[in-house]
Amino acid sequence: MFDKIIDASKGKQFVMFLDYDGTLSPIVDDPDRAFMCDSMRKTMRKLARCFPTAIVTGRCKGKVQY
Repeated sequence: MFDKIIDASKGKQFVMFLDYDGTLSPIVDDPDRAFMCDSMRKTMRKLARCFPTAIVTGRCKGKVQY
């Protein structure tokens, strides 16, 4: 799907806003145990090289910084 996003963005300005809990990390009973998997981190790095990217969350920066 990443290639489709890149193709759709040609000639446009995109900004990605992604929610942390339940989107970038799984929903878990203890929020301190919600972590992005390695493949999601890799995807986020790839995305951030292509578009301005923000993680939307109520957590402190240290909890979601990659």
